[in-house]
Amino acid sequence: METYVLGDIHGAFRALEQVLERSPFRPGIDRLIHLGDVADGWPETPQCVERLLAIPRSTWLQGNHDWWASEWLATQPPKTQLNQIWYLQGGKATFDAYARGSKEQIQRHFHDFFSKQLPYFEDRTGNLYVHAGYDPTIPIAEQEPYELIWTRTLWRYSLEASAYKECFIGHTPTWPQSKVPVQRANVWNLDQGAAYGGRLSLMNVRTKEFVQSDTVQELYPGVKGR
Repeated sequence: METYVLGDIHGAFRALEQVLERSPFRPGIDRLIHLGDVADGWPETPQCVERLLAIPRSTWLQGNHDWWASEWLATQPPKTQLNQIWYLQGGKATFDAYARGSKEQIQRHFHDFFSKQLPYFEDRTGNLYVHAGYDPTIPIAEQEPYELIWTRTLWRYSLEASAYKECFIGHTPTWPQSKVPVQRANVWNLDQGAAYGGRLSLMNVRTKEFVQSDTVQELYPGVKGR
């Protein structure tokens, strides 16, 4: 069994399909860990959720955009009462996509996917997976889940993820400075700007071999994204 780690998707279902097709990842045999932010930006968040739900042995972490989207899915307020920060930061695409679906789909995705996302995941080989980062001076179990989906300190200051063999994060795009996964200390960043003009990345944790989608803007011509 291999473990594969997947970067921030942001509603780009076409990019998700590409990396799954291009990778030697074996559904049902290998483990897939998604680092969060399945939602917001491109117009196919529901399709992304369906695809991830269909992959056995998959683990889903909560991203900050998933947190926003989950709040709306849980309560479904009308458009006039939406969190405007979320709506303007890519949430409009998620809101519109689910508006084209059914109430049953909203309820199922919330209960079967978004409510089951984890704040972080530790594997048996000593690796940590977390959406944004964490404070390496404090045991991660003692840290606020809110910080784990928002903080950029670990990456911004090139800190070592002490107590772990390696750490895998998303949240802070390396694009456009780097269009491929980047390592600082023992931390790997798998967010290559798929929400904007970059690509989606899928990496084998052991070998560090990775595949990427086409530039996501090319997959959605005429669509703004985030």
